[in-house]
Amino acid sequence: MASASPPSPPEAEPPECPVCLSPFDDASVVPRVLPCGHSLCGSCIASLPPASASAAAAASLRCPLCSQCVPFSRALGASSLPKNLALLSLLPSLPNPSPARAASAPRPLPLPLHAAHSRLLARFRHAILPESASPLQSAPPGPTPAGLALGSIASDLGAPWFCSQGHPVSILPVEVPAVGKPSQEAAFYRPSHGSRVVAAIDALSGAAREEMLDLVAASARLARRVCRVYGAWMGPEVPTLWLVSERHTPVIPHSPDESSHQLEMVARIRAVGTDVCEALMGLHGEGLLLGCLRLDCFRLDTLGRCLLDLNEVLALCRGVRAGACLSKDGAFVAPEMAAVLSDAARMRSRDFDGLVGCSSDVWLLGCMLVALVTGDEQLAAGWNSDGSHDDWQEEVLTRLDAALAGTQLEPLAAITVSCLSYEPEDRPEIADVWKCIRGSWMKSSGDVLAAADDLVAQKSFRCLLLGELSSMCSGPALVSDGKMQASRGSDDNSSTPDDEIDCGCTSNESVCTEGVDEVQRDDVFKSSTLLAHRDCVTGLAIGGGFLFSCSYDKTINVWSLQDLSHVQTLKGHEHKITAVVVVDNDNQSLCISADSGSGIFVWHVDSSVNEEPLHKWYEHNDWIYRGVNCLAVSGTGCLYTGSKDKTIKAWSLEDYSLRCTMTGHKSTVSCLAVASGILFSGSWDGTIRSWWLTDHSPLSVLEDDTPGSLAPVLSIATEANFVISSYESGCLKIWKDDVIVKSEKLQNGSIYAVKLNGKWLYTGGMDKVINIQELLDNESDVEIRDVASIACDSVVTSILYWGERLIVGLSNREIKVYEKGS
Repeated sequence: MASASPPSPPEAEPPECPVCLSPFDDASVVPRVLPCGHSLCGSCIASLPPASASAAAAASLRCPLCSQCVPFSRALGASSLPKNLALLSLLPSLPNPSPARAASAPRPLPLPLHAAHSRLLARFRHAILPESASPLQSAPPGPTPAGLALGSIASDLGAPWFCSQGHPVSILPVEVPAVGKPSQEAAFYRPSHGSRVVAAIDALSGAAREEMLDLVAASARLARRVCRVYGAWMGPEVPTLWLVSERHTPVIPHSPDESSHQLEMVARIRAVGTDVCEALMGLHGEGLLLGCLRLDCFRLDTLGRCLLDLNEVLALCRGVRAGACLSKDGAFVAPEMAAVLSDAARMRSRDFDGLVGCSSDVWLLGCMLVALVTGDEQLAAGWNSDGSHDDWQEEVLTRLDAALAGTQLEPLAAITVSCLSYEPEDRPEIADVWKCIRGSWMKSSGDVLAAADDLVAQKSFRCLLLGELSSMCSGPALVSDGKMQASRGSDDNSSTPDDEIDCGCTSNESVCTEGVDEVQRDDVFKSSTLLAHRDCVTGLAIGGGFLFSCSYDKTINVWSLQDLSHVQTLKGHEHKITAVVVVDNDNQSLCISADSGSGIFVWHVDSSVNEEPLHKWYEHNDWIYRGVNCLAVSGTGCLYTGSKDKTIKAWSLEDYSLRCTMTGHKSTVSCLAVASGILFSGSWDGTIRSWWLTDHSPLSVLEDDTPGSLAPVLSIATEANFVISSYESGCLKIWKDDVIVKSEKLQNGSIYAVKLNGKWLYTGGMDKVINIQELLDNESDVEIRDVASIACDSVVTSILYWGERLIVGLSNREIKVYEKGS
C-alpha cells in the first residue's frame, strides 16, 4: 500500500488587505499602492468616497490608514495605480497562464480629458455627439467633391439632440488628418471619445471653432427654418472630424408641374418662397450670411415645411471656393461676392469690411424665386453669361411676367427683378419680398419682420462662403470657366485660391489668441513693453494724464499716457511698494502708494510730478503684522488700507487722520474695491466682506461654503451688481446681488489680477496667461465665454484697462501694453 505524501511545511500567512482583510493575489485582490505609500486592494480603493464634495476634491480620496488626502482618478479606476510588486513576490507561485488567456488582453482603459482641453469641452459639450451616434454605418456612399455623405443615427440620442434611432443625417468632413503612418495605440490606455473629438476641435483655427458653435446654436434656435446641425462626431477608427446635420430626403421640385392648376402653382410658390425668406431672415438675425445658394440646399420635412440644409450650403461653398461648382451647376452667387472671391489678395488678408452684407443674400433670394417660378436654374444663375447684365435682367422679367400674369403673385415679378439689381444698395429688404409673397395676409407680422430686418442690418456678419469651414477639405483649386466674372462684362478667368488662413493673432511680442468675439474678431493684438523697474511690478494706476506703476524695487515710475514715454521715478519708500492708487478731483490729483513696512505716501500729480511726497505716515501696528497690502479710495474723501493685521483702516484725505478701523477678517486683508457706495474687502481667510461707505458699518459676508473651496482671495473686481473674485487655487467666483452664481477653475496656478470692464473680464496670474472672457448675464444664468488668451513671458501681477488698451504688470519687471492693431 502506498504511503501518503508528507504534509507540506507550514508557510507564513499571505499578506492581506488592511481594509477588507482579504488575502492578496494577482487576479482579484491585487495590492495597489496609493500615493501616500500604503497598499490596499483595488476593490477597497474604488469604494472609498471622495475626500470632499468639491469638484477638485472629487478626484481624490483619503487614505484610511494615514488619513492623508491623495489624488485618485475615478475615470481610470484602481487599475491606474501601480501594483505592489514586493507584496506580490511573497505570494505562493501560481501556474503560468494558458496561451489563450494571455492572448485575451483587456481593452485599454480610456484616458481622462487633458487639462488643457477641459475649458474647450465646456464650450462644446452640447456640440459633441456621443460615440453611440455612429452616423457612418459604412463607408460614405459616393461622396461629392466637397465630401458630403449620408448616414443615419445608430441609437437614440437624448438631450440636447433628441434625435431618434435611424434618423437620416448628412455628414461633412471638417478636419481630415494628414495622410501618414497611423499612430499606434498604447497598450495601457486609449483616448476617450470626448478627448479625441475635443483634441480635433482644438486643432482647428479659432475662427473655425467659433463658426461651428454659431451653426449649432443658430440651427437650434431656428428649428422650424433650418435643418438642425447636431454637432461634431468622430469615428473610432478613422480620425476624421465630421459635422453632423439633420437630413430630409425630399427636395424642392426644380420645375413647376405643367399639369398642376394655376392656383396650386401659386400656393406652392407662396409656401416655399415664404419659408425661404424666413430662413434667410432668421439667419441674418443670428449674424450669419450664406454667400451662395442653390435649390438643392432646401429640403421639405414630413410636414411640408421648407428647411435650409446648412451642411448642403457648406458643401456648395467648398465647391464654389474650389471652382468646382459655378453658375453652370446652378450655384447662385452675387456679383459683389464673385468679385471678392476672384481677388486673391483680399482673400488672403480677410479684409471684407463694407463688401459683404444682407444684400448679397437678397440676390440669392431673387435667384431662388426665378428658379421656382420659371423652373429654369440656368436662367437664374446666368447673370454673367454671354451678353450684358441688363439684357439678362430683361429676359428674367419677361419670363416672370409670363408665368405670373393674372395671378395673385403678379407683383412678385417686379420685386424679384429688383432683387437682382447689380448694385447692392438698389436691392430691397428681404422683409419686403416676404410681404409681397404673403400679400395682404398677416400685415402686422410683416411690420414686425421688417423692423427686425432693419435692426440686423446694423450688425456684423459671419459669411459661410468666406468662412473657415468653407476653405477646408475642398481639394485643389480649379480654374474657373469664366462663368463667374468679377464685374460686369469682365473676362477675368482667375481661379479662386483656397489659401491657408492663419487665424492666430501675431505681433512683435508673439501674442496668440484663442477663440473670437464680435469685438475682438479678426483683430491683431500688438504690444509694446515699458521698462524702468528693477523688480516685480506690483500695481498700476491712471490719473492726471499719467500711468503710475509701483514695484518691489521701492520706486514708482510715471509714464505719459500720450506716447507711453517715461516721465520720472518717484523715490522715498524704504520697503517694497505693494499698492498704488490715484485720486482725481476738481482741485488736484493725488497718487497714493503703500509699502510692506506700513508706510503710506501721498504724491501731488501735476505736469511736473513733484519728486518729494506731499505727505507720508505709517500705520501703528505690531511689527509681526506690519505691512499694507492694498489701497482703495472713495468719493467720500476717504483712503482705505488693507493690512496684514487683519483690519481695514479709513483715513481722511483732508488731514490724513484715522477715521475708523474695520475688523472682522480672520487673516490678512489682501484686496479692496469700491463700487455703488460699498467697500468690498477680500482676505486670505477666503471671505469677502462688504461695508457701507457712509458709516463704515458691516453689510454682508460673501463666502462659498462648499467643502474644499476655501482659498485665499487675491483680487476683486466689481461693477453694477457683480463682484468677481480670484483665488490662490486658480478659481474665479462670480457673485450677483451677494449670491454666488458661478465658480470655475480658470487656471492651474494663483490668479493675482482680475479686471471687469463692462461685460469684458480680464484675468491673469501664475500661469503666465491673460484670459479674456465675456460675461453673459441672462435672467436665469450667468456664464463666462472665452474670447481670447494672451501668453506672457512671466507671471501676471496686475491688470488695468484704459482707452482701448490693456496694461499688464509682470513679475519680470516689465509692463506690457496691448492694443488692437490693424
